[in-house]
Amino acid sequence: MTNEKRSWLLLISLALIWGSSFILMDRTMHPVNPENRVMGPFQVGSLRVVIAGLALMPFAWRHLKLLGSKDVGWLILVGVCGNFLPAFLFTLAETRIAPSLAGILNMGTSFFVILIGVVIYHAKPTWKQLLGMAIGAIGLYGVLNAKLAFEWEDVQFALFVLLATLCYAISLTTIKFKLSAVKPHVITSLSFFVIFFPGLIVALSVDAFQPILHHPDGLKSLSYLSVLSIVGTAFAVFIFTKLVSIANHIFASAVTYLIPVVAVIIGFFTEAKFEMAAVIWMVVILGGVYLMNKKGKTAVNKDQE
Repeated sequence: MTNEKRSWLLLISLALIWGSSFILMDRTMHPVNPENRVMGPFQVGSLRVVIAGLALMPFAWRHLKLLGSKDVGWLILVGVCGNFLPAFLFTLAETRIAPSLAGILNMGTSFFVILIGVVIYHAKPTWKQLLGMAIGAIGLYGVLNAKLAFEWEDVQFALFVLLATLCYAISLTTIKFKLSAVKPHVITSLSFFVIFFPGLIVALSVDAFQPILHHPDGLKSLSYLSVLSIVGTAFAVFIFTKLVSIANHIFASAVTYLIPVVAVIIGFFTEAKFEMAAVIWMVVILGGVYLMNKKGKTAVNKDQE
């Protein structure tokens, strides 16, 4: 299988997994009734880090010697920006803003990836990639336009999502340009290892285990949280790291265009309102993502340097 085909397979798999994460985060906090919150955002965020870290601990243990190498700083940066901070920022944002709005703001990752790539790593995007990003943004807006519900008093919570996308972009470009020689499973396991203990400290400080042990719906929250942590975090981050290692960084960030599309499709199966016109916009988004994976004939492939 060529790298291009493998890139598409990883991208689609990642979109399916992360597209389900918004619902899993909400169900973890409200497993039965939207009005009855079992766990708070900091409890969910900290336990998400802890459970994912535990799942990856056997892999990290075999590569701990790398934490004494020159790459340790970059691994910490990936762990903090790629996993630790977003785990709290997204759950905190979803206490006030709709998942659809979080989805459309999530595409900010691609813009930050290009900005960081150009300013810090001098990796200039091609006109095809810029065009693809613009087309994808138009398509994404078309899908979500009817679903947006945004009140101005929730601006600060929307900014939490934008801050999370900046963190994702920092992590993505760090993996691509600074850790390209390190295997994806090593990056994933060690980046979670360095944030495991801070996550555990936060979990203990906010009594994250208390709802699971004492709330009547605590075990239901734990079941959603376990899927979110192991599949939607640990496994998904490994897929993402692998994608970044074989594809250009702009294409890898295009997953943020597909995540809301998956969320809309999931909404259809959960009896939410679904407009058939959205299918057309989804095709537009895929066209944009396709262009984001293309390079100009004369473009210098900065990703491989």
